[in-house]
Amino acid sequence: MVENDGKYCGNCDSHNSYDYPTKVFCSTRYAQNKSPIVETLWHCESWNRVSQECYCVREAVKEKNNGDASQH
Repeated sequence: MVENDGKYCGNCDSHNSYDYPTKVFCSTRYAQNKSPIVETLWHCESWNRVSQECYCVREAVKEKNNGDASQH
Protein backbone atom coordinates (compact mmCIF):
# COMPACT_ATOMS: atom_id res chain seq x y z
CA MET A 1 0.00 0.00 0.00
CA VAL A 2 1.22 3.50 -0.81
CA GLU A 3 1.74 5.64 2.28
CA ASN A 4 0.01 9.00 2.03
CA ASP A 5 0.81 10.71 5.36
CA GLY A 6 -2.00 8.81 7.10
CA LYS A 7 -4.69 10.51 5.02
CA TYR A 8 -7.44 8.02 4.17
CA CYS A 9 -11.16 8.40 3.63
CA GLY A 10 -11.59 6.03 6.56
CA ASN A 11 -10.12 8.60 8.96
CA CYS A 12 -11.77 11.69 7.47
CA ASP A 13 -14.58 13.45 9.30
CA SER A 14 -16.85 13.19 6.24
CA HIS A 15 -17.00 9.40 6.06
CA ASN A 16 -19.77 7.02 7.01
CA SER A 17 -19.67 3.25 6.82
CA TYR A 18 -20.94 1.84 3.53
CA ASP A 19 -19.41 -1.53 2.62
CA TYR A 20 -17.34 -2.00 5.77
CA PRO A 21 -14.40 -2.00 5.81
CA THR A 22 -13.41 -1.44 2.17
CA LYS A 23 -15.76 1.36 1.06
CA VAL A 24 -17.18 4.44 2.74
CA PHE A 25 -19.86 7.02 1.94
CA CYS A 26 -18.40 10.53 1.76
CA SER A 27 -20.88 13.28 2.67
CA THR A 28 -18.56 15.99 1.30
CA ARG A 29 -18.41 14.36 -2.15
CA TYR A 30 -22.18 13.83 -2.02
CA ALA A 31 -22.70 17.56 -1.34
CA GLN A 32 -20.39 18.33 -4.29
CA ASN A 33 -22.47 16.09 -6.63
CA LYS A 34 -19.51 13.71 -6.97
CA SER A 35 -19.68 9.95 -6.57
CA PRO A 36 -19.92 9.54 -2.77
CA ILE A 37 -18.92 5.86 -2.55
CA VAL A 38 -15.12 5.66 -2.30
CA GLU A 39 -12.38 3.31 -1.17
CA THR A 40 -11.58 3.51 2.55
CA LEU A 41 -7.84 3.70 1.79
CA TRP A 42 -8.17 6.58 -0.71
CA HIS A 43 -8.41 10.31 0.02
CA CYS A 44 -9.27 13.51 -1.85
CA GLU A 45 -8.31 17.17 -1.59
CA SER A 46 -11.13 17.79 0.94
CA TRP A 47 -9.70 15.36 3.51
CA ASN A 48 -10.10 16.48 7.13
CA ARG A 49 -8.96 14.31 10.07
CA VAL A 50 -11.72 12.77 12.15
CA SER A 51 -11.85 13.92 15.78
CA GLN A 52 -12.50 10.44 17.23
CA GLU A 53 -10.62 7.23 16.47
CA CYS A 54 -12.24 5.04 13.84
CA TYR A 55 -11.40 1.44 13.00
CA CYS A 56 -12.17 1.77 9.28
CA VAL A 57 -8.57 2.22 8.13
CA ARG A 58 -7.17 -0.52 10.37
CA GLU A 59 -9.83 -3.01 9.22
CA ALA A 60 -9.47 -1.99 5.54
CA VAL A 61 -5.70 -2.59 5.74
CA LYS A 62 -6.33 -6.04 7.27
CA GLU A 63 -8.86 -6.84 4.53
CA LYS A 64 -6.45 -5.69 1.81
CA ASN A 65 -3.60 -7.71 3.29
CA ASN A 66 -5.79 -10.82 3.56
CA GLY A 67 -6.83 -10.38 -0.07
CA ASP A 68 -3.23 -9.94 -1.20
CA ALA A 69 -2.12 -13.00 0.77
CA SER A 70 -4.84 -15.21 -0.71
CA GLN A 71 -3.71 -14.35 -4.26
CA HIS A 72 -0.23 -15.84 -3.69
